[in-house]
Amino acid sequence: MLQPTKTNKHFMNLKKSLKPIKKDLLGREKAFITIRQVYSHLSELTNREILDYYHVKNLKELKAHIEHIKHILQQEIENYKEELEKIDTCFCIDSKGEFKYLYTTKKEVEKQIAHIQKTKYIKLDFYACPYHCGWHMHRL
Repeated sequence: MLQPTKTNKHFMNLKKSLKPIKKDLLGREKAFITIRQVYSHLSELTNREILDYYHVKNLKELKAHIEHIKHILQQEIENYKEELEKIDTCFCIDSKGEFKYLYTTKKEVEKQIAHIQKTKYIKLDFYACPYHCGWHMHRL
């Protein structure tokens, strides 16, 4: 077994002190690697060319730009979800070219089917809307 020497200890201390630097360098490179993987049209660009593509001067500005884009996309998603909650019909069309009514809960559509079967003697069933969070009825 190797006995710890002054040189070995010095090397171990140096190795420990270089870990944060290595981690920082890998973190910097990770942003460029991710961009190259996500955007195939940028896959062959150098780091400098990627910075030029986004019209930024350094990695810090690039990360700020990315965070700005993430924030905008998050807002769009939240706005879209809010709009969906306000809509009580979806974009599904029936055989007559009319928009189908969207029932927001399974219980609601089942109640409506029971009422129609009881009052109009029409056999109906329901299914999940493929484009929205809700349910549609159809004749059997």
